[in-house]
Amino acid sequence: MPAIPVPTATQTATATTKASRSAMPRSPRESPAAPAMPPAARSIIRTSPIPRILSALCAPGVDAATVAGIVGQEPGLTARVLRVANSAYYGRPREIATLDRAIVVLGLDAVRGIAAAACLDRGLLRSPATAAVDMDAVLRHSVTAAAAAESLGRLRHRTLAGEAFIAALLHDFGVVVQLHLAVDPMVVRATELRTTPRAIHPAEEREQVGTSHADCVAVVFEAWQLPAALVDAVRHHHEPANAPEAARPVTALVHLGDLLALRLESCHAFEVAPGEPDAALDLLGLTAEELDAVGAALPERVAELRTALGGP
Repeated sequence: MPAIPVPTATQTATATTKASRSAMPRSPRESPAAPAMPPAARSIIRTSPIPRILSALCAPGVDAATVAGIVGQEPGLTARVLRVANSAYYGRPREIATLDRAIVVLGLDAVRGIAAAACLDRGLLRSPATAAVDMDAVLRHSVTAAAAAESLGRLRHRTLAGEAFIAALLHDFGVVVQLHLAVDPMVVRATELRTTPRAIHPAEEREQVGTSHADCVAVVFEAWQLPAALVDAVRHHHEPANAPEAARPVTALVHLGDLLALRLESCHAFEVAPGEPDAALDLLGLTAEELDAVGAALPERVAELRTALGGP
């Protein structure tokens, strides 16, 4: 999908400050040591436009006026949000003409999720390190996992569906950091898996790269001062039971969304096997039959969303 303009630091300063006032306090948990990042990787933290928009979009308690202000400052982002809002994905063709109307009809969480999806590719930075692999496959997998997590959330945990969409959308952002930390072994792995696609085991990932993509993304998100619940969800999305108790439902939704994306063969060269769904299903009060039903409807849902986003 083409790059989307995002608000400048000056434009979003007021909105971001307002949103951050209501942000959840950091939990006093012990964070793993950050991997040693070379300058190219540290630039992701310093210069990416993603933290400015995500810190405002993801802040707990963010209000409709703040979200509308952030999105409305850039015509390109506004157009993308309205296109998705009027797409078959939400079943409301040509009914929504303004951001305010989109928030009223679809809900604030849905609009936040659309905005995050619309600017996702701005975070998956193109560079010599990422040029060697298929980053569009990472985008496709992320969108598929997000649609699945949102659909599962609507079954039993409707208030978490929007949060699950955003967390699942961003759960593999750590792959970008890994590519800057250890590009040679990552490219070797991508080459090997191109002939025999498979999801690798977490221990294999750590052996090859030195750290997991989940820990990498958590380190970056903490540096961006994103909400603790989002950091926990991406850090523990392969092992939801290890997440702090308050974050386990969203983390379990991301875990199951990841699993359904792999079942659809929406996989990229660095995907880690998500394991079995039973524990996450029990945590959420879902059944295997409900998981299968969401999986059966997912191809059409993902096609609608990717068409609306204009992505690969």
